[in-house]
Amino acid sequence: MAGMSNNSIRITLFWILHFSISSSLHAETLGPEKGVLFIHGGGAFNAGEFVNLVKKASGKDQPVIRVITTPQGKRRIADYKKGIPFRMVANLKGRFRLESVSELYTLSRKEADTHDFYEQIDSADAVFISGGNQSFLTDAFLGTETLEALRRLLDRGGVIGGSSAGAQVQSSFMTRGDYNRRIILGDKKHQVGFGFVQNAAFDVHVEERDRQKDLLRLFRAKKSQLQIKNLDTLGILGIGIDQGTAITVVKNSFRVSGRGVVYIFDPHQWGDDPKTWDYYELKSGTFFDMKSRKVVKR
Repeated sequence: MAGMSNNSIRITLFWILHFSISSSLHAETLGPEKGVLFIHGGGAFNAGEFVNLVKKASGKDQPVIRVITTPQGKRRIADYKKGIPFRMVANLKGRFRLESVSELYTLSRKEADTHDFYEQIDSADAVFISGGNQSFLTDAFLGTETLEALRRLLDRGGVIGGSSAGAQVQSSFMTRGDYNRRIILGDKKHQVGFGFVQNAAFDVHVEERDRQKDLLRLFRAKKSQLQIKNLDTLGILGIGIDQGTAITVVKNSFRVSGRGVVYIFDPHQWGDDPKTWDYYELKSGTFFDMKSRKVVKR
């Protein structure tokens, strides 16, 4: 790695570790050992469900919540500098009367590695990641101390939520990672997500944007279409989520909630003919074990 900058080395090592688990057809899809993930498909958002999760996990009536708005990109800069509250911050403070809610926003990897920035996550009970463009998130946070702080938050039993872009970034393979077309495989430069759920790929806004079949393109991808050339996409679990719908992940299983459905793409169940590959749907109230890739009863 001679001649590489420290940041480049950190990101390269992150990719190697990140995909070492998910490079095999028989690799397991795993959630975090501790903590809770709230992964929302975009659109109308049930903030009360997220707040209740945070209060239960923290045991506090007044939990500390940070809202990361980096996916808003440059369009957020002017209002942020003026001190205009982001809509979810205002909602959590106003509607839910939560006192310790604040915004975290940066597009700078350098700032993401500063103690003043990531310490705000280290002092939080929960983080929510807004919608927008997920490429801003990985450009700013992959390989930084901010991402490590998010992992530490889970390790101490905290909650990480996200909607739309803030949902897609939570899986190991990040879909639609580009700044222009937002196609399922992205631009081959933004396919690495935060990996809170390993060996998985999330898609969002599924029914509303007619994306029911889009994740199939990931499983039919050629190596030339992939950022990580040795990635075996047939080992990945694909999870599509409608708007107004969420999965709440605890360890290796999740529960579906909301008005839409969740779409499961499981190559382990498919035959050799790609023309026969398909998904199945999970409705609200369903529990699903990602490790065994089976619906479970609770």
